[in-house]
Amino acid sequence: MSCLSPIKCKLEASREDELNTDVLVVGSGLGGIVAALELKKYGYNSKIVYVGALGGHHVLGEAPRYSNVDIESIINKAKDLDISEGFFDGMYIYQNRVRYRVRYKHIILATGGVDVPITFPGSYSAPQKTAEEILLQPPSGLNIVVWGTTEWGLRTALTLRNHGNDVVVMDNSAYFRDSKYYELIKTRVDFPVITAVRIREFKKGELVFEVVTGKKENEVKKVKADLIVSAVRIVNPYIPMKLGFKVYYSFELNSLIPRRSNYGELLIVDERGKAVGGSNVYATGHLYGAVREGHIIEQGKLLAKYIAAKDGVEASENVKDALDKFLVMLTIEANWLYNLGNRLERGTDGTGRYVEPNVIDVPHWASFWPQIEEAEDLVICPCNNARINDVLKEIKQLNRIKELKVKITHEETELLRQLKLPKLSFGDDVCAESVCLTYASIILGGFLAQRPGYFIYGKPQMLYSDTS
Repeated sequence: MSCLSPIKCKLEASREDELNTDVLVVGSGLGGIVAALELKKYGYNSKIVYVGALGGHHVLGEAPRYSNVDIESIINKAKDLDISEGFFDGMYIYQNRVRYRVRYKHIILATGGVDVPITFPGSYSAPQKTAEEILLQPPSGLNIVVWGTTEWGLRTALTLRNHGNDVVVMDNSAYFRDSKYYELIKTRVDFPVITAVRIREFKKGELVFEVVTGKKENEVKKVKADLIVSAVRIVNPYIPMKLGFKVYYSFELNSLIPRRSNYGELLIVDERGKAVGGSNVYATGHLYGAVREGHIIEQGKLLAKYIAAKDGVEASENVKDALDKFLVMLTIEANWLYNLGNRLERGTDGTGRYVEPNVIDVPHWASFWPQIEEAEDLVICPCNNARINDVLKEIKQLNRIKELKVKITHEETELLRQLKLPKLSFGDDVCAESVCLTYASIILGGFLAQRPGYFIYGKPQMLYSDTS
């Protein structure tokens, strides 16, 4: 096995073996580590396999965090667990050129989010890295554009500035994505932070962009850029999909995620999209890395209690009390996450079915809703630089049309929703299945007024036909 990151892996093995454990924890996220430590108190044996940094992206960089969680002490405690580098593909663990068929009673996904490149006209030729990649060995003396005004993006920018780089932060959002964190660190920010940006092109070492001003004409600017660093994170749906779970678009996370309960238990859904039961698969950090560290840790503790209660070694009333406290915390500190959790568990409007919303924002699409004729060379799969035009050709052929246009009017949108859509397929390598399906379905969903899941599973026959 050779893994440069969770999405850049070559899975190789010279022999096969078996591995047995009570709980398999995939990923080194804080929630997974905390859950394993809590489960140890109940007598569970846990095996943690991970790729990347122990503790996930939270440990990278030198900038202050919003939360005052002592992450270092949690990681030190994790060394007492059975923990090692390895990649899990849904059936096997790849480790030191051995492929282990793993048997477990429960599996916890602590895979979090994954940084992805941004796309804009000509982005395939621009010097670009993700924040996770660049913070492993920060450079110095460069002109760097950091894309993203989340805590992660601002932390990345602060670290790169501390290493002697000239930094500019940009985002297509009109507002700071994490204004609370910005208020905490704004006295340290000695570099420009520009919002409402649309990138036009990268040319001769300069990034050409426009700033939406609300006036008749947007302001066009240029900035030197030796490197573009993306701090945009999406959910990594690789293992849930490998295990047979369907994933659905969430506008709060700008990604595809499986249905799950507020405990973190992934839900089994029927062919109509209605949740019909739980599973032995769980997620911490809500399969993402953008929530506060404190929330992730509390959910990891809750998950351990829930698993123990399922096996009869913890009182169910204790778990219910812990859930109530956790939900109160989310209601106060992350209401968006509380609302998302309820929809994923109970379905939209309490119907049991989750209806994908429209795509309202694509943080990794930095050119910001261009027309089709402007978008042919936009990258839709950063793993192999596949372009939007390749998918649009297939759509034209399926629908036997010569020209495909997008106009945001009611009539045109209704016509777009009648299009026959191809099922997306970019290959079966780790990067394609982790990034490309999510990346492409969200971009095309926004582009063609479609639900992202339609590109993966096809259109459902009807919605809300049976609310029983």
